[in-house]
Amino acid sequence: MVDDSANQGEATPASSGARGAATPGAEGAQPGAAEVRSGATSARADGPTAEVGSDAPTVSAERGPAEGSSPSRGRRILVLVLIWGTTLLAVLGIFAVWANRQILNPNNWANTSSRLLENNDVKTGLSNYLADQLKANVNGSRLKAILPPALQPLAAPVAAAFQNFAVTGAQRALNDQSVQTAWKDANRVAAQGLVNIVNGGRGNVQINGHGEVTLNLAALVTDLTNRIGLPNLASKLPPNVAQLKIMKSTDLGYVQTGGRLLKGLALLLTIIVPLLYALAIFLARGRRRRTLMNVGLAIVVAGVVVLALRAILQPAVVNSLVKVDANKPAGKAVVSIATSMLTEIAGAFVFVGVPLILAGWFAGPAHWAVTGRRAIAPFLREQPVLTFVIVTTVMALLFIWGPIPAFHRLAGIVVFLALALVGTELLRRQTAAEFTDAGHASVSAATGGGTPA
Repeated sequence: MVDDSANQGEATPASSGARGAATPGAEGAQPGAAEVRSGATSARADGPTAEVGSDAPTVSAERGPAEGSSPSRGRRILVLVLIWGTTLLAVLGIFAVWANRQILNPNNWANTSSRLLENNDVKTGLSNYLADQLKANVNGSRLKAILPPALQPLAAPVAAAFQNFAVTGAQRALNDQSVQTAWKDANRVAAQGLVNIVNGGRGNVQINGHGEVTLNLAALVTDLTNRIGLPNLASKLPPNVAQLKIMKSTDLGYVQTGGRLLKGLALLLTIIVPLLYALAIFLARGRRRRTLMNVGLAIVVAGVVVLALRAILQPAVVNSLVKVDANKPAGKAVVSIATSMLTEIAGAFVFVGVPLILAGWFAGPAHWAVTGRRAIAPFLREQPVLTFVIVTTVMALLFIWGPIPAFHRLAGIVVFLALALVGTELLRRQTAAEFTDAGHASVSAATGGGTPA
């Protein structure tokens, strides 16, 4: 990238064109050509900010917008430290926002649990767990208590046959909509219990005799026994059947502290990270275009780092939580689905950072950027209302598409629409300063294009 404060002594394109056109003996020279040559000489004498045929300063399109004097070396270092220090906070903020939305939001977790049950590995693991729970608690004596006297001698062989049928029955049951709803409701209750713990209470949190907080799946077992033709069996099962352990009650204090910290960090970092990036741009007077590009790059890096950390940590988390190799495919699927929202948030950072980089580049001295600004300058100058209508329409289509979570929230819609409109106005002002009517008219006259009307 070219320093915006560099390129001193460089002539503007208009002055170069004027020098080439106003040569002695040029065929078809106009009386105003001498004025153009005089203006070009003035432009060479006054430096690159002198406008052709005018004493007023202008902006050199080849250098991009003039930003004033370059900041001191100390301030440049401060800006870089501020940008990349804020990026570390952004990475932490992404994880905090994910935990707050995924773990501490019962509805979000309930929706995630539905996605879990759609995964074949998870469905197989859960059906095996439910079948194991039944097989461990269904025996000849329990069946004998519910069978009619005439059938009680068959209790033992029926129990053996039942154990063989349990896995198949559980798999079929998990495909039923009512069982899937019961699974989702059980997860919502468990997630709400976790929120109650974080808020300092217990609510409907279940703690068994071993001091463990559990996920109650008894409703799924009851449905399973009904489906296999033993509707009275569920009432004979022990109360601790299908109680899936979540945590120990001794960990509740840590959960409360960690949950409150996550909620506070998610809110704080959501506010402070954009403000710190804006402060870095504000402090970089004379280099704000380049700083905008650096901020965009930093935001992209934050998203990529989180995506990389997710890919690296997933296997380690699965290995630490799942000790049985046969259950690891289901554990891998659970971790992947549970952290999918983390991918969405990190992807949103990349989605936001790339346009900032492109905006900084388009405002700069690159040849294609200057060519693009020159091409759209007349439309931006002559059709301001239509310009903002087009920008608003494009943003509306983006909000309807909703590629990032912020586009589904009113605050995000307002912020991004405001940024788009402000950026459009800044671009209009820049192109108006770079490509003025007077400048184009003078160059046209000097190059034989005719006297401007």
